[in-house]
Parts: sequence; structure tokens; C-alpha cells
Amino acid sequence: MQPTYLHAMGHFHPENLLPNSFFDSLEIGSDGSWIEDRTGIRSRRSVLCADDIRDLRFERKTLQQLRDEGRVMSIADLSVEAWKVLVTRYPDLDPKTIDTLICGTSIPDFDIPANACTIAAKLGWSCLSFDANSACSSFVLDLHVARQMISTGAQKTMAIFNPERYSLRMDYTDRNSCILFGDGCSAAILSSEARPGSLRVIDTLLYSDPSGYDLVKVPESQCFSQNGKAVQKFAITRTIEVTEQILARNNLLPKDIKYFTGHQANLRMITSAADRLGIHTDHHLHNVAELGNQGSAGAPSVLSMNWNRFEKGDLIVLAVVGSGLTWGATLLEKT
Repeated sequence: MQPTYLHAMGHFHPENLLPNSFFDSLEIGSDGSWIEDRTGIRSRRSVLCADDIRDLRFERKTLQQLRDEGRVMSIADLSVEAWKVLVTRYPDLDPKTIDTLICGTSIPDFDIPANACTIAAKLGWSCLSFDANSACSSFVLDLHVARQMISTGAQKTMAIFNPERYSLRMDYTDRNSCILFGDGCSAAILSSEARPGSLRVIDTLLYSDPSGYDLVKVPESQCFSQNGKAVQKFAITRTIEVTEQILARNNLLPKDIKYFTGHQANLRMITSAADRLGIHTDHHLHNVAELGNQGSAGAPSVLSMNWNRFEKGDLIVLAVVGSGLTWGATLLEKT
């Protein structure tokens, strides 16, 4: 079985900044201090500008009208921007060597074709391209799939993209959900080649509990909804559990890891999990306070934003939870 290395990552967050004060204009009964006290989130980014969101909220325009006006950034465009960051960290990468592209996204542009194909077309690549989606857990799912394909020799060099645009499917009258989410994208490149400065993928671990499929959902042509209380309890419990499990599988304890990051759902939730794991504040990496819940892009974008912080020998655990219900973790080591 060949090893798998994560050679470089990239991230992108749209320029439209939505601070907590923005939600005052939506007249949903929230203010900045209420949002931050409840979630720890201070701002988020969106592919939609503030006026477009207000138009959706007050039913002056539909999402289809915004699409027709060219005001919605596509999955492919988000991915290209994240890729631009990645290649600055891997300037000698030859895209022609990439034989597979996986896309994991919660809010796709198309039912068919695979959204991965639209990304590959935008980048000018000719390679196997397919979607593998597990909502907010998609990065670990995609990493797990890529690791298995590389380890058997079936594929050699693979790219993973996790573009998310929850702002397109929010109910902007629901203050319990629309305040949480932001948009963004992460990109990653992997192979079996042991390049200096890469992250070796030591292990991946995945679980699902389909009995909870209806706790977090975006039905066709409808908006996001969740059972917030049940989901928060699930998220904290499973984050702790899967982190402990992947460490135990590799004969490690929480004190052995240098950095931890979890699903960027809200700062209160992920801090609670990190504290109960015994992760010191300086070793808990997150970006949710400034960027909101970015779905599957959240945790990997934290890795990308801290890419230059990692030093040789650092052990990193990334744990995620998502709709399905699904949860998983990966253990990484800086080489």
C-alpha cells in the first residue's frame, strides 16, 4: 500500500463581507451582540452582496433572477480562486499530471453533470472528475476516497475541491440559521510522492448514522433547515469521540498532537469540544469567528490558512461532522 501525501492547499472567501450588524437590516430580531454571544461568530463572507440578500429576504427578487443577472459566483469560479492560492505553494506542479478531480459541495450548480466536471473544464484539465458529497463532512470523505485510490495505485495525483455557497439556500427570515453561514472554497493536491513540506495522511476515519438524515437538510428547491439543539449535541459528542478514536488507532493521546481543528459550525460548539479533549487554546485552530460556518470548506480552509505555520513532525487532527448524519477525522503529519 502506497502512502498518501497532501502537498499543498488553497482557500478562497468571497469579498462580500457581512458583519453581524448586517442582519439588523433584515429585520429578523437579532443584533450583533446577540449573534456573537450565542455563536462566537462576528462576520462571514458571501458570494452575494448585501443588497442581493436583502432582495431575497424581502422577496423583491428570486435566486433565479440573480442567477440570470450573473450575480451568483459559480462552483467553478470559487474553485479557480482557491486553486490560485494552492499553486503559489506548489509552483512547479504540472496540471497535466493530475489524473483525478473530486468535488464535495452541499450547494451544487448542477444535479448533472458532476460539478467536478465544471471545475475541470474551467481549469482546462482533462481528467477523471466526479462528485463525492457528505455535506459538511465532505473534505474527510473526499480525502478518504483519494487516499484509498492512491494507496492501491489506481490513481497517482488527485485534486480535491470543497466549494460552498450556503448563502444561496438560506431562509433569511430565520435568525437561527441564516446568521451562521458563510461561503468559501478549499483546494488540495495529493499523491504518493514524498515531497518535503507535505502533510502525510496517516489515517482517515468515517462514520454515518442514517437514522438522523432529516436533522440537517436542504430539500430540493427549498432552504436549509436543522434541528439546532439535537445537531449541536451530536456535533460536540461525535467530534470528541472520533478524535479520540483516530488517536487511539495510532497509539496517541490528545497531548501528542500539535494542532486540532474541527468543523467550523460555530465557535462555542467547537471550543467546547476542544476544551473537553484537553486541547490548549494555542493549539486549537479555527476561522469561524471571522468567516462563519463554511460547510465542507471550513475545516480544510483552516488548514490552508495555517499552512505556513506547520513545522516538521507536527501532528494535526481534523475532525468534522455533517448532515447524514456523518462524521469523520484525519490524522496528518508535517514532513
